[in-house]
Amino acid sequence: MAKKKEKVNIPQNKQPYTEGCDFCMQFDYDDIHVIGASKDENGIIELIIKAYQDAGVTFVCPNTGKKLRIFARPLSDAGKAILEEPQTA
Repeated sequence: MAKKKEKVNIPQNKQPYTEGCDFCMQFDYDDIHVIGASKDENGIIELIIKAYQDAGVTFVCPNTGKKLRIFARPLSDAGKAILEEPQTA
């Protein structure tokens, strides 16, 4: 069975990096760390974190030891406020 080609969600009026790009992360305003690269505009980095206990990822800066955590947790008042915000197009 042929794999269905997914449509990439690119914001309107944004120019792709046709000559390639670095995918980066940054802790606060510290040095930028390149975590991936693409030779052309078809590069994608995708991070999916499901709504499960202990689901997440931690990045550690090799120079400073600072940690960047992205994780799921039970819904809080802050999360409820986000869900109650009007949806924009």
